[in-house]
Amino acid sequence: MLTEATADARFRIGHVLFIDVVGYSKLLINEQTRLLHELNELVQGTEQFRVAEKKHRLVRIATGDGMALVFRDSPESPAQCALQISQALRSRTLPFSVRMGIHCGPISEVTDVNKKTNVAGAGINIAQRVMDCGDAGHILLSKHVAEDLEHHARWRPFLHDLGECEVKHGYRIALVNLYNSEVGNSRAPEKIRRIRKKQTASSLLLYSTTAVIGVAIVGGSWFLSTRVPRADVEIAKGIQTPPPAPAPPAAPIPSATPTNVADPILAEEQLTTAVWSPSTSPSSMPRPRKLFAGTWRGNVHSTGPKSTWDSAVELTVDETEAHWSNMTGGSVSRDGRSLIYRRSYKVGTSTTVQVQATLTVHEDDRTASYSTGQLSVTGKSRSKTSGTGTLEKVD
Repeated sequence: MLTEATADARFRIGHVLFIDVVGYSKLLINEQTRLLHELNELVQGTEQFRVAEKKHRLVRIATGDGMALVFRDSPESPAQCALQISQALRSRTLPFSVRMGIHCGPISEVTDVNKKTNVAGAGINIAQRVMDCGDAGHILLSKHVAEDLEHHARWRPFLHDLGECEVKHGYRIALVNLYNSEVGNSRAPEKIRRIRKKQTASSLLLYSTTAVIGVAIVGGSWFLSTRVPRADVEIAKGIQTPPPAPAPPAAPIPSATPTNVADPILAEEQLTTAVWSPSTSPSSMPRPRKLFAGTWRGNVHSTGPKSTWDSAVELTVDETEAHWSNMTGGSVSRDGRSLIYRRSYKVGTSTTVQVQATLTVHEDDRTASYSTGQLSVTGKSRSKTSGTGTLEKVD
């Protein structure tokens, strides 16, 4: 890339503002020439450009469909210049669209085949990759630049984190969007929106797979429970119904001779009555109350690293209160009116996932608070997803 180098242009760190015209390649040649001329005039008319050039702290590089401005003083300079360019474009009667990217990094001067000074290095290459992630009107910063600017209170309202974007050669860049109500583009770039949709789809697929496996496990448990006789049923079958008790004897005729020996027939009748009375029969013995057992349904609002969504949830807790219908592996513990499910597993060879879900039953025993949390760790990258909602017992 050619440059109009200033006298003192050799340095190691450059603060780069990369600019190009959106849709330039689709224009006719005369339109391309006109727009580049207008862009040059607009950029040269900004205050930050004039100040830096006057102090010999600026290198200008032509890029064909735009330009790169390399400032040598501060990371604020390219950011301030980008805001002034955005303001100037909005004030034009016939505005055209540009996108801008900013990065600070190592740069070295080289001499090209025409014996003119050119600039090379990671600083300018990454600035171009940052710009390539944006759409019309965007002013994107690398995370490195944003971390420098956020130490100044005046810049914090402009900085909005976007997450990572994959660029050429599989390299991933953490991006920040620079905008407010008057300058920049507040909408997430198309590349970032595609990444978020992909991550949301992956999360939904993971949840769906877990739910399907859980339903299969619960279905298998139900099938076995209906096919294998229960021990208490077999015992009940083996108990013979006692013969009906004999009719009580007629009232004895008063006798002058008293007796102190209990009538064995009457004693047997009293014992039989006590064993089989409705209040103490096996079928009427009180059973411990199952606080969690049953089917719960409701809606859950979930929040992921890049998006939020709402989904319908149905889970079934079995009679033992130790298994959930959407549980695969893991463990269940009880804490008062809360039932907690935890699980940790691996996806592939590099990602560890930790899951926790909590069902807290309210005092009415018919509604419950439901919360979920999932932490995915891949190397040094951590991604959190959480959800909350209210469920109602339906059986």
